[in-house]
Amino acid sequence: MAAEIDPDENLTVIHAGQLLSMPGQPPKAKQSIFVVDGVITAIEDGFSKRGTRIDLSDQYVMPGLIDMHTHVTGVLNLSEPASKQIGYKIIGRPAEAVLDTLPRVRDLLMGGFTTIRSVGDPTSTTYALRDAVEGGQLPSPRMFVCESQICVDGGDFDACCWCVRHDLEHHVENRGNYSGAEEARRVVRKEINRGADFIKFRQAGAPAGNPNIKMVETVEEIRAVIDTAHQLDRRVAVHVNGTPTFLHEAIKAGVDTVEHGPLDDEAIALMKQHGTAYTPTLLAAKMVDYRYQDAVEGMVKAYRAGVRVVFGSDLGIFGPDQLHEEFALMTDAGIPPEEVLKAATFNAAAALGRIGANLGSIQPGKSADIVAISGDPHTNLGRLGIPGEINFVMKSGKIFKHKGWAAD
Repeated sequence: MAAEIDPDENLTVIHAGQLLSMPGQPPKAKQSIFVVDGVITAIEDGFSKRGTRIDLSDQYVMPGLIDMHTHVTGVLNLSEPASKQIGYKIIGRPAEAVLDTLPRVRDLLMGGFTTIRSVGDPTSTTYALRDAVEGGQLPSPRMFVCESQICVDGGDFDACCWCVRHDLEHHVENRGNYSGAEEARRVVRKEINRGADFIKFRQAGAPAGNPNIKMVETVEEIRAVIDTAHQLDRRVAVHVNGTPTFLHEAIKAGVDTVEHGPLDDEAIALMKQHGTAYTPTLLAAKMVDYRYQDAVEGMVKAYRAGVRVVFGSDLGIFGPDQLHEEFALMTDAGIPPEEVLKAATFNAAAALGRIGANLGSIQPGKSADIVAISGDPHTNLGRLGIPGEINFVMKSGKIFKHKGWAAD
């Protein structure tokens, strides 16, 4: 006679007092979320008595947060030249970089971020770190990573930028540098082969300092970077500095997300036309004092025009303890709280494309990335991202924080 199998043996049921299954839509009271093997299988009205039950009946429950713009392997000291600090990270000890990163990613997870995109790592340690996270070896958000920033020779990541002697520059060369369209294709292919989940394409900064320089890159180089990444099933995030010529060409070439800005009216129209998402990183603009008000105005214009705005902190300019300020800056600028929540969940997942298809909302078939907070998050978005304010964290069905307990 066959043994009787308990159908609820692997079932976890979360009792949500208020469920924001899709940020941007009204919450629903007294909902049961069914989770099996890390995946949400069903949502029902009322509190089910099946399975292993988790009581969040006094909490607002929402999808895990997504930060689309982080640099997890370092925090710059804004009182010192960035060139010296980044140069040191390139030649520093990898073990030190990883050990510095571990508490940082843990704080992100405890603050409710279950997914991050790491958009550049001079220490070249985050591919291995990502793989360790996926293997369950440490508490961290899920990581989508590109280590080297793809950048034209004569741009921001030339070896001559890092304050070392000429004869030592070969030690700090950026493997993502290129000159010419064919070389641009080569470095993109090689970075993807090393493990890049997407491509980070960095505009040269010269036009920001000299209005007579329209752009350093050629149109052919821009298209080569973006087309090659898309050919290899990778999305492209482009770092821009607010000068329009490069930005317009990158959007027309099909870049997937624009990082920083500010945006001019033509760029906003092109982004709407091409379905390009926007990561404004307001806190970084404010902290480095670079065209902050222009950044605010561009973000609001883009939002009103129907451009998908996504949340990105630019962690690395500052530490995890300040990341939550990005939420407040977005709402203070005039983005409705429900839309800011959507920017950090559903919109971000959509901008990730295929790799984000099972993220960003609490729905059957999606990954069980679930967080909870006391009180309505819409009324005080600034609490999100602060580890002490988040009461429950689940990623892929695994609990990392609940009732004062947190994973080490």
